[in-house]
Amino acid sequence: GLFVALVMLATEGQSQAEIVPTFVPAHQKQLIDFRAPDFQLPMLDGETLVSPADYAGRPIFINFWATWCAPCIRELPALEEFVAVHAGDENGPVLLTINLGETPEEIEGFLEKIGVENLPVLLDPNQVVKADYGVQNLPTTFIIDEAGMVRFMKLGEMRFEEMGLYLQELQSTADDA
Repeated sequence: GLFVALVMLATEGQSQAEIVPTFVPAHQKQLIDFRAPDFQLPMLDGETLVSPADYAGRPIFINFWATWCAPCIRELPALEEFVAVHAGDENGPVLLTINLGETPEEIEGFLEKIGVENLPVLLDPNQVVKADYGVQNLPTTFIIDEAGMVRFMKLGEMRFEEMGLYLQELQSTADDA
């Protein structure tokens, strides 16, 4: 009891302003309505470099994924369908998938095993682009408008129908501008 009384007396004169937090949270990244960071990453072949700047003036979906992520695996056929539907449209939307930290051999073997053949996969082996976009969970998809601004972010599995709705919303916001 005497110890508790001494501690209370010792701290009685201290104000709350003198207490310094030991944990300072990181500055939170804005999730939407920011200029999409540009990057240049290799495709699965290791030679072809791709950048969002290559598709300036077009809507871009940037999807972060990995082969060990169950929702990522479930969404891959929808992403592949989206690519197939828009393949011939030179002014239409683009999908770039970014695999995080896996080797081309791992990814190619995995895609072959699940029957996904037509998916543009970029490699982010050191996860630098992941950090630039502030990705915390997989899958995460950023929807970027024609002006290069991130307008939407989807956490979790993306469905083909949702991608169409995001495109419609981008078009309606562009019409309002």
